[in-house]
Amino acid sequence: MFNRFRLVHKQLRLYKNFELLGQKASVGLTLPIVSLSRPYMVYMGTERSVVMITAPATKEFAESSERSNSSKKTTNKEQSDKSAESRMATSGIVESFPTGALVPKAETGVLNFLQKYPEYDGRDVTIAIFDSGVDPRATGLETLCDGKTVKVIERYDCSGCGDVDMKKKVTPDENGNIKGLSGNSLKLSPELMALNTDPEKAVRVGLKSFSDLLPSKVRNNIVAQAKLKHWDKPHKTATANASRKIVEFESQNPGEASKLPWDKKILKENLDFELEMLNSYEKVYGDIKTSYDCILFPTADGWLTIVDTTEQGDLDQALRIGEYSRTHETRNVDDFLSISVNVHDEGNVLEVVGMSSPHGTHVSSIASGNHSSRDVDGVAPNAKIVSMTIGDGRLGSMETGTALVRAMTKVMELCRDGRRIDVINMSYGEHANWSNSGRIGELMNEVVNKYGVVWVASAGNHGPALCTVGTPPDISQPSLIGVGAYVSPQMMEAEYAMREKLPGNVYTWTSRDPCIDGGQGVTVCAPGGAIASVPQFTMSKSQLMNGTSMAAPHVAGAVALLISGLKQQNIEYSPYSIKRAISVTATKLGYVDPFAQGHGLLNVEKAFEHLTEHRQSKDNMLRFSVRVGNNAAKGIHLRQGVQRNFVDYNVFIEPIFYNDKEADPKDKFNFNVRLNLIASQPWVQCGAFLDLSYGTRSIAVRVDPTGLQPGVHSAVIRAFDTDCVQKGSLFEIPITVVQPHVLESDQNTPVFEPASSKGDNSVEFQPNTIQRDFILVPERATWAELRMRVTDPNRGKDIGKFFVHTNQLLPKQSCRKLETMKIVSVGSENESVMAFKVKSGRILELCIAKYWSNYGQSHLKYSLRFRGVEAHNPNAYVMHAGRGIHKLEIEALVAEDVQPQLQLKNAEVVLKPTEAKISPLSATRDVIPDGRQVYQNLLAFNLNVAKAADVSIYAPIFNDLLYEAEFESQMWMLFDANKALVATGDAHSHTSFTKLDKGEYTIRLQVRHEKRDLLEKISEANLVASFKLTNPLTLDFYENYNQCIVGGRKYVSSPLRLSTRVLYIAPITQERLTKANLPAQCAWLSGNLVFPQDEVGRRVAQHPFTYILNPAEKKAHTNGSSKAPATPQAATSVTNPAAGDGISVQNDTPVDSTGSPASPKKGKANADDYAESFRDFQCSQIVKCELEMAEKIYNDVVAAHPKHLQANLLLIQNIESNQLKSQLPLTFVNAQKTSPPEAGESADKQKEDQKKLRSALERIVKLADKVIQETDAEALLSYYGLKNDTRADAAKIKTNMDKQKTTLIEALCKKGIAVAKLAVLDDCIKDSLAEINDLYTEIIKFVDANDSKAIQFALWHAYAHGHYGRMYKYVVKLIEEKRTRDQFVELAAINGALGHEHIRTVINRMMVTAFPSSFRLF
Repeated sequence: MFNRFRLVHKQLRLYKNFELLGQKASVGLTLPIVSLSRPYMVYMGTERSVVMITAPATKEFAESSERSNSSKKTTNKEQSDKSAESRMATSGIVESFPTGALVPKAETGVLNFLQKYPEYDGRDVTIAIFDSGVDPRATGLETLCDGKTVKVIERYDCSGCGDVDMKKKVTPDENGNIKGLSGNSLKLSPELMALNTDPEKAVRVGLKSFSDLLPSKVRNNIVAQAKLKHWDKPHKTATANASRKIVEFESQNPGEASKLPWDKKILKENLDFELEMLNSYEKVYGDIKTSYDCILFPTADGWLTIVDTTEQGDLDQALRIGEYSRTHETRNVDDFLSISVNVHDEGNVLEVVGMSSPHGTHVSSIASGNHSSRDVDGVAPNAKIVSMTIGDGRLGSMETGTALVRAMTKVMELCRDGRRIDVINMSYGEHANWSNSGRIGELMNEVVNKYGVVWVASAGNHGPALCTVGTPPDISQPSLIGVGAYVSPQMMEAEYAMREKLPGNVYTWTSRDPCIDGGQGVTVCAPGGAIASVPQFTMSKSQLMNGTSMAAPHVAGAVALLISGLKQQNIEYSPYSIKRAISVTATKLGYVDPFAQGHGLLNVEKAFEHLTEHRQSKDNMLRFSVRVGNNAAKGIHLRQGVQRNFVDYNVFIEPIFYNDKEADPKDKFNFNVRLNLIASQPWVQCGAFLDLSYGTRSIAVRVDPTGLQPGVHSAVIRAFDTDCVQKGSLFEIPITVVQPHVLESDQNTPVFEPASSKGDNSVEFQPNTIQRDFILVPERATWAELRMRVTDPNRGKDIGKFFVHTNQLLPKQSCRKLETMKIVSVGSENESVMAFKVKSGRILELCIAKYWSNYGQSHLKYSLRFRGVEAHNPNAYVMHAGRGIHKLEIEALVAEDVQPQLQLKNAEVVLKPTEAKISPLSATRDVIPDGRQVYQNLLAFNLNVAKAADVSIYAPIFNDLLYEAEFESQMWMLFDANKALVATGDAHSHTSFTKLDKGEYTIRLQVRHEKRDLLEKISEANLVASFKLTNPLTLDFYENYNQCIVGGRKYVSSPLRLSTRVLYIAPITQERLTKANLPAQCAWLSGNLVFPQDEVGRRVAQHPFTYILNPAEKKAHTNGSSKAPATPQAATSVTNPAAGDGISVQNDTPVDSTGSPASPKKGKANADDYAESFRDFQCSQIVKCELEMAEKIYNDVVAAHPKHLQANLLLIQNIESNQLKSQLPLTFVNAQKTSPPEAGESADKQKEDQKKLRSALERIVKLADKVIQETDAEALLSYYGLKNDTRADAAKIKTNMDKQKTTLIEALCKKGIAVAKLAVLDDCIKDSLAEINDLYTEIIKFVDANDSKAIQFALWHAYAHGHYGRMYKYVVKLIEEKRTRDQFVELAAINGALGHEHIRTVINRMMVTAFPSSFRLF
């Protein structure tokens, strides 16, 4: 038995503040109560101790702590408690939770720092969070440590996702009533009207869809909750009632439905359609988006926003909220979403701020959370937060150039106005194709170098392969602090519930150095996981998240601590002195991957000591620009083939002062530093000394890799100030060299196997062991197969979890262009095989890592086998139809079975801009200090979709470029014909397909820059719309040229070994292209070509193939449009609003594309031809003229041509367009039910209108009767009953009969609709049923009721019978042709008539979103 606790140290030095144990749980290590003599492993950062405490020792420790805190004697109760405590200890139960590791701070010395400097807790420091938005209501983010001061002091949505167009101003009437953009009537109470300080008492109105202000998962939760509360019960009841009616009908009418009489048949159809309607709305409920009316007006306390969340127009009950910068108000829209608002451009734009994901709140909580329990505090609990939303909800929280530039502009403005931003945390980023230029990167450098903001960025979660650091921090200058992710043993225990604690290490997936240009992207590493606060909409207090996204805010918070201390000690600092301090003082972890940790694990205490010790250093306010070669690379990176010679580099060194353009010239003149240059490796050579004044100096660096073994080798040249070497290096030149393994492939398949000292050729892997092999991919290799097996015989069925990451770097392309990432489970019983694509002649990195949390030792035997077959002739993978036969010269790496397949899956349409307009953007949000106005070039495109298709849209010249792009933003939005937003895309949209219905679409592309002349250069930039083919086109291969021409014997497969095989592909025939239903003006087809017969190879060794089509014979009318020539005025269609009730008219004479009658084919015009032409001209004028003139022309035509029936229909059209509104049945009925005024002019006017309406309808009936009476319906039916017409002039007869049928159907429909409307006016619809039925039965003798020629009357017929299910079906059919607001109004009325108020409410909600008054703002 031990009488006291004993410490057994596993490393040379103690944990620095171990003596604090037992004093304060918030700053020390809380020892758990453990069982007798059972060692408890304690890890703090990189230092490990074994604490062995017996039960008596625990008691003694507790008693001594008790005595130190209180002089009171222990009571009997306390003794009893301690006895119970001792018993629990003996049972092995640990009473205290390691809460300090939930938001880890001990690993980097934060706890010790705050213990030593409690006042340096982030006070007087502001951190800007560039992320998805911060929830000010989240736990720990409400206030600073005083419990009163607001923590989140500003909140902006920089993406534009929350913007509402508020340009429209309306003045309420004397009762406070206005019309909202939703169409709803809104009422302002006298109290609200009194608050309005607008000189004209006008208010601004707008409409906002709230669906993209929060994550899709939360949106789904909101919809699910609303469905449960307001939808499920009434809908299930309605569905059950509809089903009951069907069962009842079937019991009363047994037998087959097809044998029922027509009246019973339509009754059955109506019941079926009612049930179908209910089921269809159940399916689409989740896709319904809610839009709210927004009202904005000035008050004495700033702008007041009202959001009509009631959707009823009662603004007293609506959401009211002031500007966040003035009021710090947030309001809940519902149980999930809270918002704040800002106002821009003198009220023209309302910015509604939501959150596109929980990410930003979690990040903020790590950086600066302030909780009642200090264990779960953020790193700098007293720092203020400015939330800058850069994640765009329209893009699923992807950042955009617009958002980044606006956020940086706001930071500059705040700094300029004295509300300084001290630190930026950006846990966002992408991978750039190059980093030495780019608009976004330039502005990032400006924020740091001119405004002195310390910018911390996550390095990325794209490891473990090298060169995977994201952008940022990989930009043109190393001005940012890049952070890798570290996991400590305490985190493993508290956050991940691991059964064993492992030594601290970096996460397997954290991104690795170097940058592609050789620079160092990872500055330090820090804890990369936390269980921290998340927004209220998650319905969770906290969540576990991990990633470099969590490591960056830890460093940002640590920097806030440093700046807080420096400010309070009045020590001048700069972003450069901060970065140098944390770099030279970081704890280098000798057993951790050097490419993942940068300079090591952050050490806050030492960094602060460094800053205070060297406060007078002459280099604190300047940085040293290091540029290598003509490309201005940030380092030296050799990774091109085998390095057989030394390489010399010119490295340019230039000291640059903070805010260099405004720095004191005397400081520049007086600056001089004498440097000692030290290379860390003998294969790197440079001069030993450099005398550096203000100006650029170059040094020669020689890298001699000739003696290096295969693998990766790194070195660094450090520059020390000879006057103060202990200060650490002032700058570094990083150097990375890769020497690859070279494989022989003369006769045998090249196979790589790693060197091993084991008898079974295996490699030993511990958790987080990383094995990197670099292989020069053999010529003609196109894919590789990795085979893995665990050789440990005692593992049995136990498997190892391995992270396999392969990567090849291609010129001017990001690390993601040719890579494979996969977690593979490998056991000893079966071999695991993984195949991936490779490019010959480039170095392949094969990186295999045992996952960081995968316990135990594994011995892995693996090999990499290269295979390949490809075409090597020029332009092999681009075929032009106009060049005829396409040749492929195919060679294999060694030997392969070849079975080529070419599938074209997408049709590409080039869209030319119809408009390009350059204009200045917001004068308050889009002006970079000082006075640098940002402009936009807004390009418009038209897209016609002839039938529903999956379509991807992208701008080729901007595609896949964001941070490295010359322009700061390139976003497009796709709108339907009603201006409703359908899809949004940006720089990475080429792989995202959207399901588009048939119709006309408008695409608006916004490109931004502060230089107007640059925007002018892209005014002709085109878009590409990629249509997925319903059935891919497969092309055949031929071994013989002549056989290819005649379509003879095809090539299928054969072995290929050490030779070249020539294959031919024939162009696609016009017949096949026609059957493929390609979109109009398709420019090329794209797909993949594969050669190997092997199934594994076919999946990965795919070559993108382009088939360029011959130019279209006819010039397109619009981009991607297949529209026919304009319809002549004498004709109408079902989609033409001027057509009254939507019945089409057939002309006697065909017209050409100009709308003029066609001329006789041959000879001179005789008198009959002249008379017919003159008649047709007169008819074309009937629909154009005023009614009085039309009647005169009509009379002239009928007098001269009494049998010309079309004149009657054309006059009907004139009457409809001039005297009748195009109203669907229930809309028409509801309009007539409006109670007339009691007396006065309006009453007289309404009576007069009713009289005109009745007269017009009666006139239509008479005109239609003339057509019906003059048409021999029986003759038509007899003709169409003929199976074959053998007469010589059968074609001419058919044309004449078709005209007569169309004319008759239209006349019947026009009459039927007029009769039904007259019956509604007389309130005698039942009395008119017989006549309406007779007309209906006549029509269905010729066409189906849902035919476009008859559907309008079928809709009225269904109304007359009260068949609301049939009405629904017909309206949906009309919507499929062209969506209009009137159709949705009718659907709402149909459901109202059925008593389905819950559906009516949803349709009204859909209508608001589907028919906006204008295009959405960018």
